[in-house]
Amino acid sequence: MMKRRTKLPITFLTLIPLWIGLFPSIGVSKTVALPLTLDYKLLRSLVIQTSFTGPGQSATVLDQEDGCNFIRISDPTFSEKKSFLWCETRVQIRTGVPFNENCLMTSELNGYVAFHIQPIINRRTLKLTFRTIDSVIYDQNHKPKKVAGVIWDAIKEQVYDYINHITIDLEPSMTELKSFLEPLFPAGPSDKAKAMLDSLRLGEVKIAPDAVRIEILTEVEEMYEPEKEKKMEVLSDKDVETIIESWETWDAFLVQLILSLVNRPLSENDRQILLDTLLATRYRFTTELNELTLNKDLVREQFIEAWTELSPVFRNHLSSEASEFTLGYLAFFTASDALSTLDRIGPTLGIEISRNGLIRLARLISRGKPTILDYDLSLNRDLREILDLGSPLSVDYPPEETEEYGLKPEKEIPWRIDPDDSFLFASLFTDSPIYAIAKKKDSGKLIPEKWIVPENDIDPYIERIEKLLEDSSAASLKKTPLQAVYHDFYRRLIPAIAWQESCFRQFQIENGEITFLLSYNRTSVGIMQINERVWRGIYDLDQLKWNIHYNTLAGCEIADQYLRRYALEKLKKMNPKVRLTEELVAGVVYAMYNGGPQQFDRYLARKKKNRHYLSDTLFMEKFRWVNHGKLEHVKLCLQ
Repeated sequence: MMKRRTKLPITFLTLIPLWIGLFPSIGVSKTVALPLTLDYKLLRSLVIQTSFTGPGQSATVLDQEDGCNFIRISDPTFSEKKSFLWCETRVQIRTGVPFNENCLMTSELNGYVAFHIQPIINRRTLKLTFRTIDSVIYDQNHKPKKVAGVIWDAIKEQVYDYINHITIDLEPSMTELKSFLEPLFPAGPSDKAKAMLDSLRLGEVKIAPDAVRIEILTEVEEMYEPEKEKKMEVLSDKDVETIIESWETWDAFLVQLILSLVNRPLSENDRQILLDTLLATRYRFTTELNELTLNKDLVREQFIEAWTELSPVFRNHLSSEASEFTLGYLAFFTASDALSTLDRIGPTLGIEISRNGLIRLARLISRGKPTILDYDLSLNRDLREILDLGSPLSVDYPPEETEEYGLKPEKEIPWRIDPDDSFLFASLFTDSPIYAIAKKKDSGKLIPEKWIVPENDIDPYIERIEKLLEDSSAASLKKTPLQAVYHDFYRRLIPAIAWQESCFRQFQIENGEITFLLSYNRTSVGIMQINERVWRGIYDLDQLKWNIHYNTLAGCEIADQYLRRYALEKLKKMNPKVRLTEELVAGVVYAMYNGGPQQFDRYLARKKKNRHYLSDTLFMEKFRWVNHGKLEHVKLCLQ
């Protein structure tokens, strides 16, 4: 007999929407696996650090100190074969019978041994050990050595026992992970956050082609929230200030992270990834700050995006170091990877990356050095070197300007500007350059009159700026590996950029005071409009403001980077049907100069649709004027 289905009462069905309305957030607990990844370089380093501490990364398994019997293994490497974990070491074995300081009936084995091992997790002690299942002997040329089988069979149990006692302590990584995650909840851990932290535990071990992957399991309560239209959050001034402070800490952390690779054998591609990531995060911040589109998740989002790009570089270089800091690197990788995994779950956990969390992470890779994460505005030589920018810029002043910026000429009298006066007073000494002194509190710099736009007779000023740009671009070309075929184009590109950015101005007069040119959004300075936040640590910010020679050199260097490392490199790899014209290259270089590397694709998209930004159009107009020798049009924006 067929059973009749039980129908839900109508009244119950009608109450469901009401129930959801009254309880919009419904917790659903699920088990999430966070990754603890021991890539094979890192696993090798950890094993060497704990168990192969002898000369040449060796371990003495047996030594009877009779010169006759010893077993030594060295230089371990790890790999995956058919989903099994293998550890290969060099092996030196000698056996014999000691007699009157001689060794009789000796047998020797020099070659390699590959161990098929099984990783074992002790979930109580949080220790990782190995169990040897089988082994294969190879000669010096990595060919199977069957003759040595008898020798190996006689002593392999001793070697197996040594391998089986190798131990990697995972407790520090688990402790650091919990300590890092806890301050990510800004209001203090809620009940669901505390439950997540308390439930952290080790799970299964998986052998992957590139790593041993250990699951860190945790119970996460996802919150059901009815879909609703997202509205732009209105931030108070205090909110914006807090976001800026958080981002500055994050930017300081990112710089320290990059600097942890100083003296590492970085490839050209490694350095490019570091530069790309730094510029991308900084340009996004300055753009959103300017457009009033900052959001409270900015730092978390940038951390995830940056770590996705940087992780392979850091694993490649830090994993190979067998030292007292290797466990710290593992903890750093684990915490960073965990944050990326939790971020994919959704925003309902309320995670925010705190200053304390970043400082704790930074300490794991600081190699014992103090960690402060100050937003330091000074020039950092190591940062320039690691980003493949070379030594800091050096300015060669013209003889008549050697007194500039603190070296006062003997016959010079500085003057302040009176807004009622026509312009600068003449120097009392005709054989001395005329200077004005800035009244801004942060300057006290001597500024040659010739770099201040005159009220009348502008032509000599334009000629001086043109000569300055020529000299600066020539100095830049002496340093750059830019192919000679592009040199003439580059020389014409520089004045077009300076024209568009500042109309050839380094200084301006405000309320009778001489000061450096500052962009309308208060981010960029000087004739080449160098963004202070974007290029923090790479250039001397004080020199950018008050030294026109330094500012033009910096702008030339930035334009060279965008031309050589981005525009030409990427355009050449594109569809060969794309015609590589001067205007295309100039347009894309300026778009990046103005808005960062991400503007490469965006500019090409605008060009394809013929929907250029106003800045694109205005720059191209100036580039064409430069090409036709019409620099006199600069007067249109100077007067």
